[in-house]
Amino acid sequence: MAHSHSYMKSLQLQGLNKLVKVELPIPVPGQDEVLIKTEVATICTSDLHDIKTNAFGIKYPRVMGHEGSGVVVACGSGVTDYTPGTRVAAHPVVPCRACSECERGLEHLCLHMSHLGIDRDGCFAEYFVQRADRVRPLPDNISFALGALLEPVAVCLEAISRSNDIKGKTVLVAGDGPFGNIIARLAQRAEAARVLVSGREPFRLKLIPGVEIVDAVQAKSVDIAILAVSAAEAVYTCLQALRPRGRLVIFSAVQEPVALNLFNIHVSELEVAGACNDENKIDESLQCLTEERLALENIITHQIPFDRWEEAFELARNGHNKALKVALVFD
Repeated sequence: MAHSHSYMKSLQLQGLNKLVKVELPIPVPGQDEVLIKTEVATICTSDLHDIKTNAFGIKYPRVMGHEGSGVVVACGSGVTDYTPGTRVAAHPVVPCRACSECERGLEHLCLHMSHLGIDRDGCFAEYFVQRADRVRPLPDNISFALGALLEPVAVCLEAISRSNDIKGKTVLVAGDGPFGNIIARLAQRAEAARVLVSGREPFRLKLIPGVEIVDAVQAKSVDIAILAVSAAEAVYTCLQALRPRGRLVIFSAVQEPVALNLFNIHVSELEVAGACNDENKIDESLQCLTEERLALENIITHQIPFDRWEEAFELARNGHNKALKVALVFD
């Protein structure tokens, strides 16, 4: 057997509800990739869904994790813009850059997309590789924990973008999880006139600054409603809250089909828009991470050593009354 230093600890999904800590060989970066020594990886709601239902059809076994930051330790032969020692954050989506959607500039809707933790081994491991164009250097004033939010913030920027012109508008954000929280902050940054947030968890609602907490059923005549919770009933309350010409942005995945009242959409000229991944928002996301007034590091309520990963997942899954976003920290 090889020396232990060529192996790494990782969390591998081996079947439904079967996340296992295993030792794997440290990966070798391909020509256009960098090898990153992981410092922080945050747990996403979608990780919990992947473990439980595997809606995206992950082929087992697969190292999970797609929100990560760390230090470049090796570069493929074709990589010129990174050197070992650079602090970086990674974006998990890897577009093919050749299909019809990539060619029209919609790389985030690539038809042959690769994705960390889905069809490429992810960052719930001591090391991971990512294509160099999907990585960004972290400014010195951004911690690794904050850097791990690069992609969560980017996809929330997409939700704002898909709201069309949010400035001066009344916005309802349905959901008080990490994404609802970030979207609410970004809606204020985009100069929405009012940001209303509905949710179930008083602990989480208190963590969202500067918004009006509402019961979604009571919300009326909003310009934009952003669905940031995977619940069919929230789709209905969002649609009911919209004024004529209002727009519903579907940010969270609702797996089961939902019956829509098309007559109401017709007579009120409502719009329904999807928001998935993000259209070239990596650099804007990095900018948001540096903006102190957004205070995005407050999204991460817990930093737990990687070896206590089971506790971290339990907290992310069931600790909604005391945790928002949980980070795994590597020594």
